[in-house]
Amino acid sequence: MATKTSKDIRNESRFMVLRTVYALHTVTRAQISAETGLSPATVTTLVGELVDEGVLREAGQISSQGGRPTATFQANPQRGALLAVDVAETYVRVDLFDTSLARLDQERVQLDSGAQSIESIAEHIRRCIDALLARHPDLGGEVLGAGVSLPGQVDPVRGVDVFAPNWGWHEVPLMEALESAVPVPVRIDNPLMALATGELWFGAGRRFRQFVAVNLGTGVGAGIIVDGRLLRGPGNSAGEWGHTTLIWNGRDCRCGRSGCVEAYVGVEGIRATLGEVAPDHELLAVTHHRDFIERLTRADASGDTAAQEALQRTGDYLAAGIGNLVNLLNPEHVSVLGWITQYAGSELRGRVRERIARECLPGPSSALSLEFTEADGEGVSLGMAVLALEGFLARVGLPSPSSAASPAAAVDSRSRRTGWAIPHSGATALPH
Repeated sequence: MATKTSKDIRNESRFMVLRTVYALHTVTRAQISAETGLSPATVTTLVGELVDEGVLREAGQISSQGGRPTATFQANPQRGALLAVDVAETYVRVDLFDTSLARLDQERVQLDSGAQSIESIAEHIRRCIDALLARHPDLGGEVLGAGVSLPGQVDPVRGVDVFAPNWGWHEVPLMEALESAVPVPVRIDNPLMALATGELWFGAGRRFRQFVAVNLGTGVGAGIIVDGRLLRGPGNSAGEWGHTTLIWNGRDCRCGRSGCVEAYVGVEGIRATLGEVAPDHELLAVTHHRDFIERLTRADASGDTAAQEALQRTGDYLAAGIGNLVNLLNPEHVSVLGWITQYAGSELRGRVRERIARECLPGPSSALSLEFTEADGEGVSLGMAVLALEGFLARVGLPSPSSAASPAAAVDSRSRRTGWAIPHSGATALPH
């Protein structure tokens, strides 16, 4: 691993300050120092930079015993807005955030089944953005940037979707179509990295420096956090745990291989398990992924023995897959996230906790913390809003990367621009 320069250390320290402010909402410099371990002098300097840029603001003062009042700070929602785009196999969703990372509004369209082109996806994104901004003509500040999450294996540095099997995408260039649809600097990524970024900023990242964020959904993956930073790898494909082999010569996987973890704990894997248990089960005809999982969970609760057996087996497969991660990486903590946990989290959690010790070596599992988060499906958009914010900060000379290898310089499509004024009658950008 390359030796960190003083610039690297400063950028990481700035990230720690920002994460603390966003997580705690209103803080003093002393609280930031205590939370991060940074010296008071370093905190004072970094907070000053962020206040000067308008990203943070002084929130007020609190009295101190016998001394000067102590200033408090918070994220400044008036600095501008951020766009977070979540493109999935079944929908396109665009969220509008302010710079305090409060969600202001959302626009969503359902996609027709079957393959999509990047041009058709970009057109859906453009229409969503136009609708959002038309509803907020008096929004203060600028739109500072956009984070766009796309399915499959996304390479932000080259601006391509390397592999999205559900749509048959192989080495699909993304940036030209996205730049035509999104009138601000764009950062691209995939849902796994977005979820892991959100967990690093607002979840387990505040308590652990070595952890894994497992994503359960249509596809599955594992965001790997090492020494407090998200590991990407040279091609942004670190964490493709869903396409590691769980069972040799097992089920066919959508990636073209066989026996992958995803083929057993992704949605279609769970459907295949139900089909093995009860080949004629009525739920096998439910094609919509969320409907299928929701109805399967209800059937389990109502005493359907086939549904119970299918979820129990899925818990066994998941425990084995997580056990492999624990033995390989020796994390302090594993967070299990993703929309499947919203419906079936409690059922899977019980089975995994029952079996996980049998799937791990005694050393790595001895102090392991395991948590299932029954999320509300907001994690991807929040993570992409964070990435859009990081991209903006890098462009104004205050890089604050949460990733081990930040691709920001290569993927910001309008790197010389710091933002885009929202177009409406008589509007101007806020001063900063």
